[in-house]
Amino acid sequence: MDRRRLKVKSAAGNVKVSHRWTISITVGAFFLTMGINALTSNADDLGLIMAMITLLLIILFGVVFDLVGVAVSTASETPFHAMAAKKIPGARESIAIIRHAQQISSFCNDVIGDIAGVISGAMTGAIVIGIVRTFNVGSALLGLLVTALVASMMIGGKAAGKGVAMVHNNTIVFVTGKVAYFFKRLIPRWGKKQKNRKQV
Repeated sequence: MDRRRLKVKSAAGNVKVSHRWTISITVGAFFLTMGINALTSNADDLGLIMAMITLLLIILFGVVFDLVGVAVSTASETPFHAMAAKKIPGARESIAIIRHAQQISSFCNDVIGDIAGVISGAMTGAIVIGIVRTFNVGSALLGLLVTALVASMMIGGKAAGKGVAMVHNNTIVFVTGKVAYFFKRLIPRWGKKQKNRKQV
């Protein structure tokens, strides 16, 4: 077989890779993970119900961010140019999000995903301790079952989210853009209020 037939032109020329971002996100993730580990070190003191609620929120948090990360990396900015020309709120932010797809998808999928995994591990331990204390059952088999259940929920949720993200990628990016637009307008207003209070 002719090897030249197997060669396909790479699209790498269309992709901008930022090594500075890679270094900064690595260092940032290190300190962020350390801080979250410190905050969740006493997770077993939350109680059984609060630990379960926190765990479900963490799983949902990880799935949603994974969904956004996949949507950003597969979306097209073309539909948003017409929307930006009509000055539709969130359109310009959506274009900026797509143009920074590498950074945003890395943050959502890698940083948030890994941190959600770390925190869910701490919450799983707290739930196991809470069940053992409440119902006086063996911890070895229970820990195995709860860990497997949490992992399956996280993996299954992300698998389902990826399918949704690839079908509705532009819609998800637009919703994210509208959220960014809201906070972009909110922060300057908050800054003006703080400045006015100082002047008074």
